[in-house]
Amino acid sequence: MQAIELLRRILKHYSVDVALAIVFMLVPFVYVYDQPTLLSAIARKVALASAGLVYYYITRVFKVGFIDWRDPYDKIYSIVLLLYIGLVFALG
Repeated sequence: MQAIELLRRILKHYSVDVALAIVFMLVPFVYVYDQPTLLSAIARKVALASAGLVYYYITRVFKVGFIDWRDPYDKIYSIVLLLYIGLVFALG
């Protein structure tokens, strides 16, 4: 029940982002010679970022609960998540 609600929220808020991510993941395959290596690198980085976000989300729900995204500190929280993803993809 909660998984379906989570998928609805993700698609509601991030549908354009998901579509752009799919398009921009397909673009490098046209211009790269070693496609399995590129696919392996992308899969490792996505798995690492996803595992970290899932862990962070679960621990935050247990400690804080759900966020309503209307308070000023919620912007800081979203920026921290964005920085985390940037670091994983830059250094991962």
